[in-house]
Amino acid sequence: MRSSFLLIFFLLCSEFIVTSCKKTEDNSHYEIINFESLPVPQVGYWNGSDASGSFTANNMKFVNQYNPDWKTWDGFSYSQKNDFTTAGYENQYSVVDPANKNNKYAIFYPSFGSDIFASFPAGEENIIQSIDLCNNTYAALSMKNGDSYCKKFGGTTGADPDWFKVTINGYNTNGVKVGSLDVYLADFRPNDSSKDYILTKWTTFDLTSLGVVNKLSFVFASTDNGAYGVNTPTYLCLDNIKFKNSKIIL
Repeated sequence: MRSSFLLIFFLLCSEFIVTSCKKTEDNSHYEIINFESLPVPQVGYWNGSDASGSFTANNMKFVNQYNPDWKTWDGFSYSQKNDFTTAGYENQYSVVDPANKNNKYAIFYPSFGSDIFASFPAGEENIIQSIDLCNNTYAALSMKNGDSYCKKFGGTTGADPDWFKVTINGYNTNGVKVGSLDVYLADFRPNDSSKDYILTKWTTFDLTSLGVVNKLSFVFASTDNGAYGVNTPTYLCLDNIKFKNSKIIL
C-alpha cells in the first residue's frame, strides 16, 4: 500500500514539474496596432482630404493618396462608421459588422497605379501574429444582392462558385516578398450552399506564416471581373494588428 501511495505521489509531482516547465507564450511582448487614438472628423471618417498623405498608428505608417480634383482616395483611410444596411458607393466608409458600434478601424482601397503599403519604420522588422478583417458594407451588400456594376454572388440560382479574396503579402527591409496569405472575404465554392459565406463579422486571421516583415501589401481578386479588372468593390476593413519585434525570443 505504501509503495502504491509513493508511486502516485511521484507521478503527480512529475506532472506538476513537466507542466510548470512548458514554454508558454508571453503576450506582454506583443503590441497591438489599433486606431482608437486617431482623431475622427465630424463626418465619421478620415480619407486624406487634408493632404497629409498618411497616418500612423503605433509606429506603423499607412499611406494615403487623395485626389482633390475628384475628391477620391486610395490606399488607407480610417473610420468609425457602422452603417451596415445602406448599399452603394456612398457608404464606402462603413464596416458591415453590426457589433462594431463606435470602434475605429482602417479601410484599404487599392491604387490602380502601384502597390501601397502599411509599413514599419525603415530597418525595423517584426513578426505579425494576427490581424482582424471584415468586409466593407459597400462590398458586402454588392456581393449579397448585386448592383448595376457587380453580380449577385451565387447567381440567380445560388449555385455559381463565386469568391472574393485578398492576398496579404509580407516584405522584408530590402523590399523582397517573404510570404503571402490568401484570405477569402466571400466564398460560394462549396457544393453545399449552406456553407457559402460573405464575411460580415470581425474575424482574426493568423499572419505568422508571413515570417519576419517590414511592410504589408493587399491585393484583391474575384470571380466577378470586367474589362478594367475586378468588378467587386475592392475595399477591406482591418484592425488589431498584433505584432512583436523579430529580435524578441519567447
